[in-house]
Order: sequence, then C-alpha cells, then structure tokens
Amino acid sequence: MDNVSIGLALVAGILSFISPCVLPLVPAYIGYMGGRLTHNVSRQTAAGSAASVNLALRLQMLLHGIAFVLGFTIVFVLIGLFTTALSSLAGQHVSTFTEILGRVGGLVIIFFGFQFMGLMPRFFNWLRKKGQAGILDNILFSIGFAIAASVLLYWAFLEQIAAALPLIAALVIALYVKGAFSEPAAFWHGALERLESMLYSDTRADIGGSGREGLLGSTFMGMVFSAGWTPCIGPLLGTILTVAAASGATSGDIAQGMLLLAAYSIGLGIPFIITALLMNSAGGLLRRLQRHMRKIELLSGSLLIAIGILVASGQLQSLSQTFSRGEFADFTFRVEECGVGFFDGELGLSHVGACLGGSLIPVAINQSASGVFAPNTPEQEFLFHAKAGMMIDVEVRGINEAVPDFELILFDPADAELARANKADSIESDERLYPLTRIELPSDGLYRVALRNAAATAAASRFRVKVREAQAIEAPAASSPSEPADANAGETPPADDAMNSFTDIAAELAPAFGLAEGNRAPEFTIETLDDDIVALADLRGRVVLLNFWGTWCGPCRREMPEFQKAYEQWNAQGFDILAIAYNDTEEAMAAFRDEYDLTFPLALDGTGEINDAYGIQTRPSSYLLDRDGVILARHFGIMTESQLSELLDEALAQA
Repeated sequence: MDNVSIGLALVAGILSFISPCVLPLVPAYIGYMGGRLTHNVSRQTAAGSAASVNLALRLQMLLHGIAFVLGFTIVFVLIGLFTTALSSLAGQHVSTFTEILGRVGGLVIIFFGFQFMGLMPRFFNWLRKKGQAGILDNILFSIGFAIAASVLLYWAFLEQIAAALPLIAALVIALYVKGAFSEPAAFWHGALERLESMLYSDTRADIGGSGREGLLGSTFMGMVFSAGWTPCIGPLLGTILTVAAASGATSGDIAQGMLLLAAYSIGLGIPFIITALLMNSAGGLLRRLQRHMRKIELLSGSLLIAIGILVASGQLQSLSQTFSRGEFADFTFRVEECGVGFFDGELGLSHVGACLGGSLIPVAINQSASGVFAPNTPEQEFLFHAKAGMMIDVEVRGINEAVPDFELILFDPADAELARANKADSIESDERLYPLTRIELPSDGLYRVALRNAAATAAASRFRVKVREAQAIEAPAASSPSEPADANAGETPPADDAMNSFTDIAAELAPAFGLAEGNRAPEFTIETLDDDIVALADLRGRVVLLNFWGTWCGPCRREMPEFQKAYEQWNAQGFDILAIAYNDTEEAMAAFRDEYDLTFPLALDGTGEINDAYGIQTRPSSYLLDRDGVILARHFGIMTESQLSELLDEALAQA
C-alpha cells in the first residue's frame, strides 16, 4: 500500500462509510436532510403544488447531498493538509479552528432545527407584537441583544477574548452605524423583514426546484459535521496523510496529497449522495401522512436541535471515538484492510469474508501481523502477494510468552501445498522461530499460510514473511552489548520513501521550532502513569519516538507490540518511547499497559494541549526525534516494525 492511487483512495473512502466511527455522522446527516425534506414537502403541500415538483424535489435532494459532501470534503482536505504538509504554518491551530467551527456550526444547526419545526414565523410574529407594545422601540432591547450576541461570540471562540474581541467590536459598530441604538424601531423591523425575506426566498426556491440559496446552507452543514468528526485511520488513510506530509516537507508540491485526500473524502461522500436520492421515496409517504405533518415537522426539527447541541458541545466527536473502541476498532481496521486489499489485487473474492471475520489476515512482505490462538480458534491464516523467484523466510514469535506447539502450511496461488513445518522443525534466532527458510516461490500471485495451534492452548503470536538473500538463517553468535544481534539482517525494507528517508537537517545549531521535518519539536512537560515528570528537553541526547495514541484506537493496539519489541532492542543504544494518550483514562491506560506488557512510559494529555501543539487529528500519529530534539520523520497510521527499524538504524548511527 506504499503506492496509493486515486482509485484506491476513492475505494477506501467508500469503505469508511460502513466503519463504526462514521455511525454518528449518518444520523446527523439523515436528520438534516430529513428535516429539509419534511420542510419542503410541508410547504409544497400547503401551496398545492406537490404533483408538479416531484422531479424537481429529487433533483434538489441530490444537489443538497452533493453540497453537503462538498462541505466536508473542503474541511477534510484542508485539515489533512494543515496537519501534515503545511503543519509548520498551521498545524498547531487546526484543533482550535475545528472547535470554533463546531461551536458556531452547532448554533446554526439549532437554528435550522427551529426553522424546520416551523417556529420561526411564530417567533417573528411574536417579536412584531412586542414591537407594537414598544419593546423593539426601546434602546434597551438593542443593548440586550448586543450583550447576548457578544456572550455567544465569546463562547464560540473558546472563551478567548483576544479572538472574540474584534468580532464583538465589529458587531457593536455595525449595530451603531445601522441605527440600532439611535432608531431601534426602524432597525429591528427592517432586520426582521430582511431575515424573513431570506428564509422565505429559500423556501420558494425549494418549492420551485432551484434551491440555490439552500445549497450554501447544506455546504456549511457538511463543513460543520466534518469539524465534529474524526475519521478512523486505517492503513491507506495513514499512508495518504504520510504522503501529504512528505511531499509538503520536501518539495512543497502538495498536489498529490490534495488529490488523494479529496478522492478519499469523495469516496466517503458517495454513500451520502445515494442516501439523499433514496430519501426521495419518503416524499410520497410524507404527503400521504400530511395530516400528521405538524408532528413530523416537530420531530425532525427536534432531532436536528439535538444534533446541533451534540456538535456545539463537542460530543459528536466523542461519540465517534466511542464507536472506535474495542471490537468496533478491529472491525473498522479490517473493513479498509480487506476491502482495499481486494480492489488492489492483494485478496481474492473468496478471501474477503474470512478477512472481514478476522480469521484470515492480509500481510505485506516484511510486515508482521498478530494472531491469537484460543481453544475455539486453533487456526489463523495469513495471505500475502509475492513475485515468482522471490526467496522468503517465515517467522513466528510469541507475544509476552512462548509460542505453543504449532504446525505451519504454505499454499501456492493454486492452493496447492508448497511447504509444511512445525515448531520442532524451526530454527531459533533472537527469540524468533523460523519454521520455513529459503523457500523459493514458483509464481506470481497470492500465497496463503495456515498457522495451526497443535496444543489448542490460548496464546498470542506474531507472524511475518521476510524476503531474504540466499544465505541461510543461522543461530546468532554471541554479540557485544554495543552490537546486538540483528534479527532483520538480509531483509529488504518496504519501498516507503515517506517513512524510510530523512530530510536534510538544517545546519543551524538551533533549528526553528515547528512540526515539519528539520524543525525542533515543540517543548512540553507531562506526568507519566508512574507519576514521573518528563520534559522533552530532559530527553536530549537520545532518539525519541513520540507516539500519540488511545486505548480506544484499534490501529494503536496493532502497533504497540512492535514498539515494545523495538524498545527492548534499542533502548540500550539510546532510544526512548513516550506514548501520549488523549480523551482517555488512567485506569484504561494502566489496563492496556498490563495487557500488552509495555515497559516504556505512558502519559495522559488531559487538557489536549500537547496534542494541539503537535497538530494531532488522527491516531496513531508518530514523530521521531533525533538526539537534539529535531524532527526526523512523521508518520500517520500504523508504523510497522521494519519501518521503525529502518528509521532507527539511521537515527542511532548519527553522532
């Protein structure tokens, strides 16, 4: 998956629609589109024009669906670029932008809810009656409005007076210039007429089938929902973000990253557009239920108001992360891994079901994958794509315990048995078992490996197919402490230019602080789970991997065992890991540490300040720092053992 095409990015986006983390976005979208549909049908029914606008309504729903997708595509691409390719300019401010957009947009969604409920005309009439009673003629009404609007602006801009003050000043000046304080009656009656005209012209456009004004609202809704949603970062999306980061850091050509992110977002949007078309069939049902239309309007508007509250309070994103935990997380990862693997030719159609079920795992050459043996799951299968003439070794090792007795069978692309071995046949090297070595593959295609637990006992293991040179694996000779046995000798790393090469570090003694490769990483201090206070400056002189993760993050669970292995292997040579969680609890982190037997420091960023400083929008995300605290590489998504080993080989070799 190192070479991502536009087509694969599009497919990954489509597959993301059925991932659990998108679930909160679906009812929000249906709530908005359903409210708009109910609103339009109600107006058409009242105008007696239902029969003449059926086709126009279908076209209108399609256009609003496209506008919604365009809105979240714009924000998704911009966020992706700002947190990767343009991180040195805006990466640290993306979280602030999305939170402001969420708060402002949540208020707008609530307003739409009241409009779809049909309460706005009643509110306007109530204001006019108050105006006749002298309320609107009173300057105190204008002052009260200015104060209330200022408080909302202050809240919408995260209680940051420096950010809200210019807008508050502009609002007060505009009210003054327009006569809200000198001639309040004329100002407020005129403002009500203009607002009503805008809303009713939108309604008339809806009935007539144009809906151009309403399209802007749908586009804005898409932008708002994207600010309150975090995509599940699968293997391909992680690669896309890393490509964007690498292109921006090296050549400044971010066109490839923009195209890939846009293709992914459009792919995600295709099911939303189809949903909008399918909702047209509800129009006829709503007309048949026109005597209950008022109740339907109230229900759809109330749903939209509830969604607006979720967006404004930031709970929609938390809900998205909730659906990314536990079993949901593994399923989310498999959806993209298996779906993209099929479209990329790495999986056959007959393998997709087993892959989604978790009993068959697609792996790349040199990329390890975990398998869990249990009495009810005594067999795990792995699938990899290889070329004719390639010579491989098959590696098996335990996770935190010895590997039980096993039998391993390698099948060729025709599903004929190519080789067989068991634990007793294996060569042991650096706590790794090699049941098969020097196996030359006869043809191009998909090879399958069945790993069977002969003892039928519960155990966790890792599996890897390694391409190698012609020399045989031999038991390692005793090595000096400064030169540990290299279990990766002879393997060829994957062609991942984004992760396996470094940008030339500037020659200055004190590089500028920033998030791009070659910048000095932002400083921080944090308390670990062991109650130790760690400052980034204290780690000078050592190579440091900063990993941003969460116990709820499925891909994080896959890479943590790799990090532990690397930490054990390289720590004595000057390598440290600091894993920083967010939106988590210390109890969940402690249980996670015990489950995976992690020994490197874990810390909780309770306020999110460190995550914001590093522009973290997706997890896992990793920064590798050299001995001077300068960023050598950034990676989004799972970092494989071979990728990390290649980076460490070069980083630790530097003086």
